[in-house]
Amino acid sequence: MRITPPVNDYRPPTPRDLQVLKEQFGLTAYEMARLFAVQPEQWRKHTGGQAPREISVTRAFFMAAFQVLDDEEIERVVAYMASFGASWNMDAEPPPRADSRYRQRNEAS
Repeated sequence: MRITPPVNDYRPPTPRDLQVLKEQFGLTAYEMARLFAVQPEQWRKHTGGQAPREISVTRAFFMAAFQVLDDEEIERVVAYMASFGASWNMDAEPPPRADSRYRQRNEAS
């Protein structure tokens, strides 16, 4: 068993870093929120305003893991989560949002 190392020296991405990543991926703000597993309203707090909220090391690690690990490895992690009682249906779609600014792009765009 590995113990999570302490987070003593973490520098979160800046709002500019996040904007560059968004442009590299070609994603909408809604999709970036899903990528980092935050609500769209929260994503805006990470990318703007006078005192932007920092992306936590756990959110950054979570996003990076999904980019680096293949589907089989992700399934192994989810199965391990289930072994200690955590259940996650990754196929469940989020409920539709009433605010059109956060709607996903359709396949044509």
